[in-house]
Amino acid sequence: MAPGISPGLRRMQWLAVGLCTFAIALNYIDRSTLAIGNLKIRESLGLTAAGIGALQSGWSITYAFAQLPMGLMVDRVGTRKLIGWALVLWSIAQAAGGMFSGFITLLLSRMALALFECPAFPGAVRCVSNWFHPKDRGRPTGVYTVGGDVGRLIGTPLMTVLLLALGWRSMFVVIGGIGLLGALVWFALYRNPDNCRLEPADRAYLEVNQTTQTPATWQNWKQLFHFRSMWGMILGAFCSGYAIWMYGTWLPGYLEQQHHVSIGKTGLLAMIPLGCSVFGSLAGGHATDWLAHAGVGLVTSRKVPTVCGLLASSLFCGLAANTHGLDGSLIYISASMFCLSFAQSGHWTLVTAIAPQSHAASVASIQNFGSYLGGTVSPLLTGIVVDMTGSFDLALAIGAAAMIIAAFFYGVVVRDAITLDDGEQQESFVTGPAPAV
Repeated sequence: MAPGISPGLRRMQWLAVGLCTFAIALNYIDRSTLAIGNLKIRESLGLTAAGIGALQSGWSITYAFAQLPMGLMVDRVGTRKLIGWALVLWSIAQAAGGMFSGFITLLLSRMALALFECPAFPGAVRCVSNWFHPKDRGRPTGVYTVGGDVGRLIGTPLMTVLLLALGWRSMFVVIGGIGLLGALVWFALYRNPDNCRLEPADRAYLEVNQTTQTPATWQNWKQLFHFRSMWGMILGAFCSGYAIWMYGTWLPGYLEQQHHVSIGKTGLLAMIPLGCSVFGSLAGGHATDWLAHAGVGLVTSRKVPTVCGLLASSLFCGLAANTHGLDGSLIYISASMFCLSFAQSGHWTLVTAIAPQSHAASVASIQNFGSYLGGTVSPLLTGIVVDMTGSFDLALAIGAAAMIIAAFFYGVVVRDAITLDDGEQQESFVTGPAPAV
């Protein structure tokens, strides 16, 4: 953090990041209701493991394609309005899921949930790009990426209690009501930098973020797909998203089915790897800023933690696939999730190093599109593999392989920053030099 900025700016920066973290935590609590209610929903609706996987995949495919226009909307409209109203709508969709009686209506409610949840991460990227200097974006990125883990960490025992006390339908409704209260907090507290009074030193610190950039238009958004680094991020995110949602959807089911843990105990044990994910996210964010301030290039300082985290996570995931005792499996899964979150902070911070300032949310949402395509394949394929083999061993091995491939895309294919300004054209991944905009 630059020493010349005022305490007032620091407070405003971290309040904004804290609120984004809060919104993402609510986002993940809502989307995790399916994982927590897994067995009860299967019993109630007569579903197989593949059926639960199909519900999650329906959520993921909707989320993935909704990401594509959402980043452009965030870049044009701003974080405050889009995240705030999205929080209202996704909370309503979450509550509606508990009121429907059949598989198809539950599927439709999950798809609506996905549609309205998708501004959260692009909005957080836009927030950090607006409030922080490029070299100082790793720590706040590590904080808001913690939101997902904090949501599951807090939400898992809370939802387990609600599930056992009220049933899965009432659990869905109560969680939706909590989200509506969260929307009131968001609108009351969140502000954009342009709407705040800042000291001259603070404006100087943020001046680099106000540099005139190519405007966020549909035509310029399409140009992003001409760049090699953009495709490396899409494909890398596809593979890392596969692993993220393998754990995100199936961790409770893995403990219950593979290790015969009771539902009540699952809520406690699942907190261990989720807690490790929190520390992994924070460590990854600190690592990127440390490298950037140590003189490592901005893009490289974000790539190195990403690649190292993915390779280490793959190693521990592979060890978990070959370990059949509960204690050993829990240790390896926890280590894998720590390293995966470490990498996740790296590749989210990489967005603000790769993207033009005016297109930060757009690049973030396109990367997230790739992640949730992987998140669409992962729950369904994992469910099919578990149904066929009666075990999670092969499913974990597939996840480990996906992380190695992700490390290749982030390490080799992602290379230079995207520049859309006239006269600063980057080599195009698809067609040679990108045309002038």
